[in-house]
This record gives sequence, structure tokens and C-alpha cells, in this order.
Amino acid sequence: MNTTLNEVVVHLNESVDDATLGELEQGIRKDRGVISVGHQANRNHLIMVVYDSEVARASNILHNFQERGLHAQLIGM
Repeated sequence: MNTTLNEVVVHLNESVDDATLGELEQGIRKDRGVISVGHQANRNHLIMVVYDSEVARASNILHNFQERGLHAQLIGM
């Protein structure tokens, strides 16, 4: 299996509490092509997503955040 991993940082405009952030990360992990999701404890508005670029695109990942009712932008890596 040949996997091409990329990473992107997603900036959330909304402030979310730890419980909501945990649920969001769990949901994003289940999205097609996503390998890992995480954030730094003191930066809840920045979420790092690692994904398989053979399966997903950064624009799909952003769309998945927006489908969850969040206002977000890709800030890249």
C-alpha cells in the first residue's frame, strides 16, 4: 500500500469547549481519507489534520468542518 500523507491546519472562527472539540475531532477522524486529527491544548482554534491525498483533498476536509456548522479556513502546512 502506497499512502501519500499530507497535513493541513484548519483555523476555527468559533470558540469551542473541550468536550465539543473532542467530539469534533472524533467525527473528523471518521471522514474518508483522514489519518489523524489533533490540537495543542492552548490553541483550541487550530486543528491539525493528516490525510491521505490519494483519497481526500484539503478542500474536502474544510467542507467537512463547514458541514458540521463551523466557520473555518485552511491555513496550510
